[in-house]
Amino acid sequence: MDLSKETTLTWAVAEIIESASLTRRLKENKKLIVKLGIDPTSRELHLGHAVVLRKLRQFQDLGHKAVLVIGDFTGLIGDPSGVNVTRPALTKEQVKDNMSTYMEQAGQIVDLKKVEIVYNSKWLSKINLANFIDIASKVSLNGLVEREDFAKRLDSGKQVALHELIYAVAMAIDSVELKSDVELGGWDQRLNLLLGRELQKKFGQIPQDLVIMRPLIGLDGVRKMSSSLGNYIGLTDSSDQMFGKVMSIPDSMIVHYGELAALMGTEAEVKEKLKNLGPRDQKALVAREIVEIYHGVKPSEAAAESFNQTFRDKKVADHMASELLFSQESVLLLHAVAEASQCSNTHAGRLIEQGAVKLNGVKMMDPNFEIMLTGELMMHIGKHAFRKLGRRK
Repeated sequence: MDLSKETTLTWAVAEIIESASLTRRLKENKKLIVKLGIDPTSRELHLGHAVVLRKLRQFQDLGHKAVLVIGDFTGLIGDPSGVNVTRPALTKEQVKDNMSTYMEQAGQIVDLKKVEIVYNSKWLSKINLANFIDIASKVSLNGLVEREDFAKRLDSGKQVALHELIYAVAMAIDSVELKSDVELGGWDQRLNLLLGRELQKKFGQIPQDLVIMRPLIGLDGVRKMSSSLGNYIGLTDSSDQMFGKVMSIPDSMIVHYGELAALMGTEAEVKEKLKNLGPRDQKALVAREIVEIYHGVKPSEAAAESFNQTFRDKKVADHMASELLFSQESVLLLHAVAEASQCSNTHAGRLIEQGAVKLNGVKMMDPNFEIMLTGELMMHIGKHAFRKLGRRK
């Protein structure tokens, strides 16, 4: 799928605000300032980030000015969008550590030679209290607290902290500072992006048009892909890890991943390509396409073969792998190993550190990795212990 053509600008888009304005701007052949903000809340970018990064690349290829805003300041506050509790604030050290490989990862998708990279601490850290109060006076509190995620918390008696309201204002200031013409973002960012438009109006600027992207659903098949939820496929994952994780998604997500992650075409085109295959072969095709994008053809083929040796070729006989079922949607690797081996967490941690644990053929070294209990999951402990992981019905 060629994502560089203007005719594909609607790819993966949920909503455009204002569509008529953006169409007019594109026809004027003016070089637009297209902004995308990413907060360094973890060290890894994932396939969910890739969806919106590809949209930025499309605008790049059309000759527009792509601006990637690294939220090293807003990351200290914590984005409240779509969460039902207050996020813990990050330290400056955590933010700096998380940012260390962002550019290398983003460079797999956008052209770093043609992107302007800015850090929002450059202007946000210089705003004194008087300046901020003046800016905040232009923002309606009603609009902030009425947003769905805050409203749900307030209705249930949960806390909404003042700094969470400030996050949206700080993000809007980015748009004013950059005088952006277009801002890209996920559906969960919609209200933050709208506030950017409103604040630009208050400062006498022409409001940015918004290109709001569809979310890539995570490995659990329910929530959007998120590093904090552990339901993600990282851009730095190995070919085997990527392939194995895609094979674990629910069957209902196959077309979704084929469209947004594997770039196999529109929803209808993906369905056509998969129509004569069973669910496992459908996933394998989508998994190969995804791995090929980030690792190349040969690693993709090797990952498929490795997975097949473990599952399809029955090198692990079914009678050797007993089921291990859990009542919850996910389980930490440490707890799954302890349960499977009937050992202490300490011993389970030691097994993981020694490289004795594999999940879907992939060596797992992080005891705190959250296993989403969906799809086919085979855990291999040592040389001869195999357990099929699943969720108790």
